[in-house]
Amino acid sequence: MMILPTDFAVPQGDAEQAVVADSRNLKARLRSAERTERVKAMLLVFPLLAFLLVTFLVPIGSLLMKSFRDPTVSRELPHAAALLRDWSPAAGKLPGEQVYEAFGRDLIALKGTDGMSRVAGRLNYDDSGMRSLIMKTARRLGEAGAGTWQQRFSAIDSRWDDLHSWSTLKYASSPWTLGYYLKAFDFMRDERGAIVRQPDGQRLYVDVFVKTAWVSISVSVLCLLFGYPVAYFLANIPPRYSNLLMILVLLPFWTSILVRTTAWVVVLQTHGVLNDVLQRLGLTDHALSLIYNRFGVLVAMTHILLPYSILSLYSVMKGVPNLYFKAARSLGAGPVRSFFEAYFPQTLPGVGAAGMLTFILAVGYYITPAIVGGPDDQLASYYIAYHVNTTLNWGLASALASILLAGVLVVYGLFVKLTGGAGVKLG
Repeated sequence: MMILPTDFAVPQGDAEQAVVADSRNLKARLRSAERTERVKAMLLVFPLLAFLLVTFLVPIGSLLMKSFRDPTVSRELPHAAALLRDWSPAAGKLPGEQVYEAFGRDLIALKGTDGMSRVAGRLNYDDSGMRSLIMKTARRLGEAGAGTWQQRFSAIDSRWDDLHSWSTLKYASSPWTLGYYLKAFDFMRDERGAIVRQPDGQRLYVDVFVKTAWVSISVSVLCLLFGYPVAYFLANIPPRYSNLLMILVLLPFWTSILVRTTAWVVVLQTHGVLNDVLQRLGLTDHALSLIYNRFGVLVAMTHILLPYSILSLYSVMKGVPNLYFKAARSLGAGPVRSFFEAYFPQTLPGVGAAGMLTFILAVGYYITPAIVGGPDDQLASYYIAYHVNTTLNWGLASALASILLAGVLVVYGLFVKLTGGAGVKLG
């Protein structure tokens, strides 16, 4: 009897179930392999993320926190701060005797400690006369005669009968404050707590931000004007020449910014190289004012940031084929029209990247404007450094830095939205 292969055939239903089971097992193994690869990738990236977290995100978070949080007064004067937060100067009345007593007892407890100096320094940020007032009051409070606490404060200094002093103390008594941002935008609180513009002679920071934006935009435009033809030349000559000339573009990176800025002082000063050349050529009878003004700032910053613009433009131009330009010429277009209609539009991503890069770098420049600029040419970074190193007003410095950071992010966001993301990547 012959046995046919069909006698051992697997039933059709069992075969389908086996195929489905194998498919499920295969999908499960694929998912497991993908999870393993993702875990491996995350483990490889984790050191970099940890480094960014520690060196970048944590400092920025601390910076933002200092700009609107200052618990100095609430920590050192706890009883008075708690009562002052419930008192409102809007009615035009001085606080009650209970507030005077709590403030007096807190001052006596702080006498001779570092907390007294911290409180006086913090209040002095809001009102330049508060430090001397606090120190004087703490020193003489135990010597004051009999009477109510309000009378004792009045006997020490008449400013304690002024609503403005208590208003300053009240708005510093909260650990959360917008006072630094108000000052950064040239606003202040009056004696009744209303937000008003600062007097004309005291307004500073809005003009500084406008000046910073103007200088940064001007430097970006100058870098594009000077960098575009250089990048075009380097991208359209044989590689053996372009590689050699590229060394000249990269050469400034081998020297310090401080050295390059100081070199411009030598060149632009009254009896410097440039003025001597101009006078010897008979182009001017007297030395020109080329430094410690806006001209010197623009020249020095453009020179320092020009390589960044050239490299960004070159990386894009190198990938633009010259075929379109030749095709336009063969169709009868002139060289200028062929350039602007066939070649230039393809380099716009590089133009956008170069402009954005130089703008962001120029916004945060400190050394160059500080050395070659005059008193009216200092940018926002100068005042941030001044408050960090000189006045020790970290809150105001943090507020200024936060506003500068927010402005750059807004400009970058608008740039990405208008360009659709084109030109964001360098090259």
